[in-house]
Amino acid sequence: MPPDNLLEFLRKCGVALCLAGETANRIPDELVAIADAYGVGDVEFLVVPTGVFVRAGAEGGGVTVDFANADGPPLRLDQVDRLYTLFEQVKADPIPPAEGIERVQDILDAPPRFGAVITVFGHGVLTVGIGLLFVRDGRALLSLALLGLLVGVLRLLAERVQVLSLALPVAAAMLVTVLAYRYSPELGADPASLLIPPLATFLPGAALTLGAQEMVTRSIISGASRLVSSVYVLLLLTFGIYAGMQIAGPAQAIAASEPPLGVWASWVGVLVFGVGIYLNSSAPPRSLPWLLATLVLAYGGQYLAGQVGGGVFAAFVGGLLIVPLANAVQRLHGPPAQVVFLPSFWLLVPGALSLVGVTGLTGLVELSGTGRSNLVTAFLTVVAVSLGVLVGSSLLSNVTATSRLLTSRSA
Repeated sequence: MPPDNLLEFLRKCGVALCLAGETANRIPDELVAIADAYGVGDVEFLVVPTGVFVRAGAEGGGVTVDFANADGPPLRLDQVDRLYTLFEQVKADPIPPAEGIERVQDILDAPPRFGAVITVFGHGVLTVGIGLLFVRDGRALLSLALLGLLVGVLRLLAERVQVLSLALPVAAAMLVTVLAYRYSPELGADPASLLIPPLATFLPGAALTLGAQEMVTRSIISGASRLVSSVYVLLLLTFGIYAGMQIAGPAQAIAASEPPLGVWASWVGVLVFGVGIYLNSSAPPRSLPWLLATLVLAYGGQYLAGQVGGGVFAAFVGGLLIVPLANAVQRLHGPPAQVVFLPSFWLLVPGALSLVGVTGLTGLVELSGTGRSNLVTAFLTVVAVSLGVLVGSSLLSNVTATSRLLTSRSA
């Protein structure tokens, strides 16, 4: 039977991977690789979104089963970087399990690289970046920046006061909706378009995609849990938007706007979004160029696919490109793949389409044709991205296995 401190180390690693946004079907593979580095083979793992089960063989043919609760906020990008770097070090040169436990705990407890001011500023920047993808009116960008800063402050307060975090999606959606519907006529912008960028960080695009991917790979418990949790968040946003619309009253006539920005705005928006994510999520040092390159290439592939086959096909291609791009970054001595993988999700998963569908429902509670169409499009988009990621992961695994086989034969 493995030592108790080694089992504790493996449990902590599993919990950290859950908080890092790793899928339930990949976490056991990572934990088995770490266990193999210590020469332990009789260990099995079962992962759910809320914890990790570890089953180890005991003396006399018995077994020991233990559970570690994965309760905590999602890891920032700097924490994800340190976590995967530690795992690679352990696989190459195992450290004492007690030291590993301390190092994992240090990563989980580590403060952000950037302070509160820069973090809030980063949220405003990424809001403008997303706004450049959807809003073509230059005057609306300043309002989006202010709304993004406001939501960034709310998120910061919710991190300090746990009670506020429960009502944060509703409060943020309500406040943003009231301001957008009150002042959008002066900006010449559609109120719904002003809702998408500031609230985009609440949209569970990554969770919906990972949940759909886990369902496809037969991780039913984990996938269903993610999907239910994501739908609940969307319902909270729905209520907040609906309440905000009732407070703001009927939308006023929109004044004539200035000439819209050109196609270049969306490409600039990708770069601005990357800088905002870097600041808001405390990305690791020297990761910004890799992050921007990955976002541009992934968005470029999605954009070209959209010109050929429409939005759903573009979502599939975007998901297909994320995995090889992220792994290429890691192989080229950039940050761990997960560091650039997660922000690509936030850009490519059209979580904004989910919100557009929600706003359609709040305008007409009786599920108008437009609302139903938006929801179906959002669902198909999430499925397309998840299938793209799944196919990309499978192709990458096959290529890696074939490369290793050829290398071993040549040796």
